[in-house]
Amino acid sequence: MNVAIRLAVLVGCGLAACDKGAGQAAGNSKDGAEIYQLLCATCHGTDGIPPSTMKAKLDVRDLSSAEFRARVSPALVETQIRTGSKNKLMPSFAGAINDEQIKAVAAYVASAQFPKH
Repeated sequence: MNVAIRLAVLVGCGLAACDKGAGQAAGNSKDGAEIYQLLCATCHGTDGIPPSTMKAKLDVRDLSSAEFRARVSPALVETQIRTGSKNKLMPSFAGAINDEQIKAVAAYVASAQFPKH
């Protein structure tokens, strides 16, 4: 990945959230909503709508969009969390947070309880 882009991602996401410090940030939480707010909200927004700077600079996915909500599933979100994005702007969180935490976030994002607008 281009060094400037990686730096933008790390700064945008918060260094602790994007690298191995994610596990420390999430602690032992098993609450998907809480983990989402700690690790995902900086880039994807607290309500699933990414901040305009993240959307403009990195084309961060809007997790509240009708298109995404129509096809979202826990498996889709879990895969994204484990592998990161194809363009490598979203890092993999595998190894940074544990399997139970990954599954909790995936279930939350795919659920009807995910923030609505």
